[in-house]
Amino acid sequence: MSEVMAALDRARSYEKEVSAELEHVERLYRIARRIRGNAAYAARTAEKIALLERKLNHEIDRMADAKLEALEYLSILDGEERGLMERYYMLGKNWDRIAVEMYMSDRRVYLIRKKAIKKLEQRFSDTDIRRRYGNRDKTA
Repeated sequence: MSEVMAALDRARSYEKEVSAELEHVERLYRIARRIRGNAAYAARTAEKIALLERKLNHEIDRMADAKLEALEYLSILDGEERGLMERYYMLGKNWDRIAVEMYMSDRRVYLIRKKAIKKLEQRFSDTDIRRRYGNRDKTA
């Protein structure tokens, strides 16, 4: 189960990182559009933005891979469970925001989350993961 939670946490983490980097690039674009009269400064700014965009594209690729892995695990869930878990792990939203968006109480969100995690634990137990990917920690 620890591999499942690690995959979900990775997807959430990359979502947050990419969102922050995207916001930085968008701000730089807004600033760059205001540059007037100094061609050299505008060129340096454009180079920096291009560098940040290349880094962002690399991060987006990593995020996409992490989300694909996480979606494999979340695919066993359905309905409210899947919607709730996808909002948290795939979209990076917090539990309070999810409760508002899904028109639920905080308590209801907690119960659905707990039920979803229990389903994931039952389906992807450590023995099931070892069977799928091999026993990686072989000891003598």
